[in-house]
Amino acid sequence: MSFSGETKLALIEKLPTKECCRRAMLSGMFRFSTFTSENICVFKSEIEEISLCYATLLHEITGIEVPVKKVRTVYQVTLMGREFADARDLLSPSDASIKDIFSCQKCDDFFFRGAFLASGFVNPPEKPRLELSTASADLACDAAATLTSHFRLPKLSVRRGNQIIYFRDAESVHYFLSYIGAKKEAFDVINAKMLREKNNEVNRKQNFDIANLSKTVYTAGIYVDAILALMESGDFERLPPELKVTAKNRVTYDTMTLQELADIENPPLSKSQISKRLQKIYKFYEETLA
Repeated sequence: MSFSGETKLALIEKLPTKECCRRAMLSGMFRFSTFTSENICVFKSEIEEISLCYATLLHEITGIEVPVKKVRTVYQVTLMGREFADARDLLSPSDASIKDIFSCQKCDDFFFRGAFLASGFVNPPEKPRLELSTASADLACDAAATLTSHFRLPKLSVRRGNQIIYFRDAESVHYFLSYIGAKKEAFDVINAKMLREKNNEVNRKQNFDIANLSKTVYTAGIYVDAILALMESGDFERLPPELKVTAKNRVTYDTMTLQELADIENPPLSKSQISKRLQKIYKFYEETLA
């Protein structure tokens, strides 16, 4: 099962006990269902337990009893005619905004839990993105404004005629999942973010080390080529004794850093001193052979 499906199953394991919160959750499920016409509403889920949860809440809160039917791979609860009208009047009055249906501080949490169960989707923790979908632009704007009062403004877009309310950063996805009660899944998202950041830090350090090593090898190669050319021409013997020692060390230990090369001198030199010696050798090469 997908991470999104596992999240939804976790959300129906423990339903609210307060009547107002149960009604708010059912309202979220109803409002974010699919409205196929003016008087037909279809709640759909690929997970049977979620559609059964909707049907059970619908019966317990409104008295409306509608069976769950399997249509291909989807489990549906369809409201039409008088049943639809009764559910709409009880759960989604035409003049009521989302906030109007809340009776306690927890009602909004459960409303968005219901909305997510009806139309939500969340990516696996490694690629954080969470969205809600509705055909109603008014509902999308109302939901976005309600969420903003708690956290931050979600992004809005349109896909195949539906309004998409979404978050695509780990902090927002983590917050929303925590907000609607999916605590473990929220932890998975933020934990994956921390792991990504740690891996990125390690990769940056490795890239930095590789770049430094490449630079060291490239620079050493220039000096080694110059020293070998001087040896081949016989001009190497014209160098002062101390430069000869440094030159031989550079050729012998061609992957050493300047600091390592300085440390093996007798007596040891500073990094700047060894650098100046190599520059003198290279300048002698340029004046003699280049």
